[in-house]
Amino acid sequence: MSFFFFFLLREPKKSKLPSDFSHASVNPSNRHIRLNSGVYLPRSHHISLFYIFCVPFFFFFFFVFQHRVLSDNKMAVHFQMDLLLVLLGLVSGAAARDPIGQNLIVILADGYGATLLNNTKQDATFGIRHLATHGVQVDYVTPSFPTHTWPQWMSLSTGLYTENHGFTADYMWDRKTNFTFERGTGPNDTDDVWWNDAKAPLWYTAGKAGVDVHCYWFAHCHRAFYDMVVQVPEKRWANLDDAHQTDNLRDIFPEIANRISKYQVYKQQMFLIRYANIGNAQKEHGPESDEVEQEVAKFDLYINELQQLLEDRGLFSSTNLVVMSDHGYTPLQKEEQFFMEQCLPDFSLVKKIVNSHSMIMVFTNPEDEGTVHYEFSVCEVWSPMGDYDENDTPFVKTYRMSELPDDLHWKNSRFMSGVVLITKPGTSVVTKELPTVPHSGDPTIDAKQASGWEPTHDDMKGIFVARGPAFRENERFGPIEIVDVYQMLLNILSIEPAHPHNGTWGNVEHMLSEGWENRGPTENSSFRSSCTLLCFISVLLRFFF
Repeated sequence: MSFFFFFLLREPKKSKLPSDFSHASVNPSNRHIRLNSGVYLPRSHHISLFYIFCVPFFFFFFFVFQHRVLSDNKMAVHFQMDLLLVLLGLVSGAAARDPIGQNLIVILADGYGATLLNNTKQDATFGIRHLATHGVQVDYVTPSFPTHTWPQWMSLSTGLYTENHGFTADYMWDRKTNFTFERGTGPNDTDDVWWNDAKAPLWYTAGKAGVDVHCYWFAHCHRAFYDMVVQVPEKRWANLDDAHQTDNLRDIFPEIANRISKYQVYKQQMFLIRYANIGNAQKEHGPESDEVEQEVAKFDLYINELQQLLEDRGLFSSTNLVVMSDHGYTPLQKEEQFFMEQCLPDFSLVKKIVNSHSMIMVFTNPEDEGTVHYEFSVCEVWSPMGDYDENDTPFVKTYRMSELPDDLHWKNSRFMSGVVLITKPGTSVVTKELPTVPHSGDPTIDAKQASGWEPTHDDMKGIFVARGPAFRENERFGPIEIVDVYQMLLNILSIEPAHPHNGTWGNVEHMLSEGWENRGPTENSSFRSSCTLLCFISVLLRFFF
């Protein structure tokens, strides 16, 4: 019997990645990051199945045999049963204290760009620096194009570039239905036209693998996806019209710590949290304003408080904290604001203008596309004047859709227009009279800072800082892309990506602590199930014999 107890308690071997492992990409022929033999049944669980089904039956037949052999000495049988119950109670009780796997907290700070972080006073970045000292930090995160909010959210949650996840910009127009998408706040934004053929988001993949998912103001996390929906109270749905929705960020920290402490022995815990105040302050008050400085300092204080709470509760041994942003903002120059009407002799040529400032999609009838493209290309309003260097970036570049640069990974997106305007960073193009989304009264039109420019522009780049058992300690690394983060978050949870993606594993592998390739769920849950079943059988035998 000692042999079988030894077999039951021994550490199961972890499965390792093959030597020819390569990261996943959009090319389906490339292999996914494969930590286990399957999403729902890791290889290490094969031993768990042996524990659950085979070991109990061995003990059952063992004691029945003993009962028959020692039928004249029931005291011996009862003594061994009592001893088994005590041992199982001790073993299962010890196992119950261990988390079933690593937990994950992701805080997405809208608009907190790398430039803003680098220009912030050190006393207002103590929390971020404390996080980096105990973990990792990258130089910056390159967003997807356009560097709007919704495309970044979708790239983060799917690991895909914009042309592959299909959310083309913050604002979109479907010519067939005449529906508009308005950053999740419009009357038609829940229509299936926007969500058809969507790829599985991070929270769906994690939830299907048995992870407890909790979302706070994280865009569309409450939406049903195929056969699963994350139960998110309505007050925690993302609402971009409510500038104060995320004011109470610090109030949710005790709830997070309590849930991890209480439930991590049963299920891994993942928290997806969005914080909007820094981005809102930049758009409303502009760069170097007191309001932006106060919001950055406040957020940093919150990050420090959360770390202190997790440290006091001893949760950093099982929990990873990731603080990142989607993109940054650039100040809009008043002297470089242009109106589209000044370039068009005939307004009827334009059916719809979608988006503003940095990137503008111009929808026309097919027969008018060439004319509209020409008028904007030669428009004198934004032509260079005075001492102009031909190497300078023009205020506005006019493209046909087919002419858009391939490295933007954008021109094959859905809901694209035939003509696209992309402005110089800081330059703004808007309209007063043409049919437009957003409408002329939308607060984004009067914003003092904006996003949407090329991902290579310094002001558009985001941040990434993280600590926890999955990460190295006190190390800084080069830049990553936002599409790289998806696969890394799933790796921390011991889950393989649900689809081919655009992330490059080599960009993030070096940030992880040693043993990432062996990461897999612990055996605690299955082991406790085995112990519970053994105890139940033993009690039955004790009662009948």
